[in-house]
Amino acid sequence: MKGDFTRNTFDAAKHFSRVLMQQGRTQLDADWNEQTSILLHYLRTLATDILGPHAGPADAMGFDVIGKDASAQIDTIEPDPARAAFLKQKVAEGDAVIGTGRYYVHGVLVENQRAMLYTEQLGYPFSEDTKLDNLKGKSLIAYLDVWERHITYVQDDRIREVALGGPDTCTRAQVVWQLKAWLRPANAGQFDCSSLERALARTRPQLRARAKLDKPPTELCVISPESRYRGAENQLYRVEVHKSGPATADATSATFKWSRENGAVVFPIVSLAGTTVIVENLGRDECLSLKPGDWVEVSDDDIAMGEQSGPLAQVDTVDRDTLTVALKLPVDVANLPTYAATDAPSKHPLLRRWDHTGDPAAYGGALPITEATTPDQGWIPLEDGVQIWFAGGGDYRAGDYWLIPARVATGDVEWSHEVNSNGNPRRDGDGNPIAKAQEPRGPYHYYAPLFLYRSDGSRQDCRCRINHLPCVSYPYAFKGSAIGGENL
Repeated sequence: MKGDFTRNTFDAAKHFSRVLMQQGRTQLDADWNEQTSILLHYLRTLATDILGPHAGPADAMGFDVIGKDASAQIDTIEPDPARAAFLKQKVAEGDAVIGTGRYYVHGVLVENQRAMLYTEQLGYPFSEDTKLDNLKGKSLIAYLDVWERHITYVQDDRIREVALGGPDTCTRAQVVWQLKAWLRPANAGQFDCSSLERALARTRPQLRARAKLDKPPTELCVISPESRYRGAENQLYRVEVHKSGPATADATSATFKWSRENGAVVFPIVSLAGTTVIVENLGRDECLSLKPGDWVEVSDDDIAMGEQSGPLAQVDTVDRDTLTVALKLPVDVANLPTYAATDAPSKHPLLRRWDHTGDPAAYGGALPITEATTPDQGWIPLEDGVQIWFAGGGDYRAGDYWLIPARVATGDVEWSHEVNSNGNPRRDGDGNPIAKAQEPRGPYHYYAPLFLYRSDGSRQDCRCRINHLPCVSYPYAFKGSAIGGENL
């Protein structure tokens, strides 16, 4: 979630059941957001415990995949005759229609209100393997990929209240999905609906964070000026994987970027041609604006729903009178997307500012992920004493992120420490607490198999059905009802 938040305080391991507001106290966004997270955790865990990892109602089962052999079903789910005729034509040409309905994936309610083509999904094609032409006649599993996407007024202008002059207030978390295909590997053995979970499992990367700590001084009141967090303001640092892959420490390595504002500084694009961008605004003040040398990421709805990040570019010049920004491309970026003023509103393109210092000659302007074997070495400095350390062996994926709250009052970052068997903090050779390695805060993707297709053309339905409980008629009336004092 790339919002302007103070921090994210929800921790399922603490088993909090609710947030209790107190009179006369300062209200913070983190408390309200934690209450929502507590409730969602409860509801989705309950749904998973009852329904299992995935299931849908028998009378409203969603996400059927309709091919040319069942195109007559399109009339039952698409009320518009012209739209139905269009879908049938595309199906006859080899496309497929995704049916309407509901499904629960790891407790998350996933809905599709209107039939759409496989190729109409935002972000398609998700990869070379998932292109429609590469799926025909193959053994594969069609599955749902479900996660939450952060939505601001840039993506949905109706979030803003026009009666108040349209200020930027709250943002939204939106459940999004994609129907994808996983091709059976050439050397695969058993291949059934349960194969998907094994295929998509991965080792999530881990990261440690701290404010730089020198060896504790031996003299009273002698503290190194390079120690602790030295920023002038409280910040929420965001460290995000930019390029997927392993940390190979060469030109092919996975990369990352970081922001001191949680990546929330964005500029809606009016048009983009070549390297010249016209933006809707340049921020509320100089701290939240753009200046030459800043790094920005170009993104839109398709990129956000895809499997990769948008390209990075460096700000060359800023014309505040015309709201025009000239960009410079790093060596590894050939060109940027093009947005005309007429089609930009439908794609919601934007520039997102990042605060790292990239190298225009390497890594596409991002920073290489380098791993270390022990917490005593391999720390990567961000700024003002904040440091990070990537643990080894993880599968880095674009979008993985960690949040690091930095606070002026303590001169430190809020990050858990490792503990020993006695519950006491473990310490390094200098006597400082060792930061705990933590997995990314998100995004969390949940998967559910839908159909198994075999090369001979046969299909197996992998979906689980929820049947309604039968109605029970009681032969007696309940007395003392609260409804008007009458018996039921």
